[in-house]
Amino acid sequence: MDSGHIVLYKLALAADVPDDAWKTRLNWTTAFVGDKSTKFISVYTADQLAGVAGAFEGKSDVMVLSFCVETMEQEADMKIKFEAAEAESGGAGAFAHCYGGPIPYACLYAAPALLPLADGKLVFPPLGPMGSGDGRAGYKEEDSEASGTDDGMEAFDQNRFDEDD
Repeated sequence: MDSGHIVLYKLALAADVPDDAWKTRLNWTTAFVGDKSTKFISVYTADQLAGVAGAFEGKSDVMVLSFCVETMEQEADMKIKFEAAEAESGGAGAFAHCYGGPIPYACLYAAPALLPLADGKLVFPPLGPMGSGDGRAGYKEEDSEASGTDDGMEAFDQNRFDEDD
């Protein structure tokens, strides 16, 4: 599978996602654990999210996490397999299962976003389909936490780096 620029999504309760997951992601110290009773973590394409959202209906503390498949496979040594899964609620087609343990927050593609409710149903931002677009449609670039440009770290200074040699 060509995994470049593919983004897969996971719905999670806000209590299961640390407040600083996005800011501390580059430390590779925290990860999304998921359901410990399975050998994999189910992740979804943008087209499948609405179908699996029924399990969270009426809950106001649901977040969507977006993960970059390329980072998951190449940097975190995880394996993504698209498999038929009858137990999955809603959606259609094969579901992506992530093997290899918890998913490091370093694999996040964008900051986790709390989903609003409308008439008891989760409202999703526009998300690109798997393999097209940048997958971040609907995330506000002017929000420094979601933009990825301000991670709270000092800016890299090449001149100072070269002086150390």
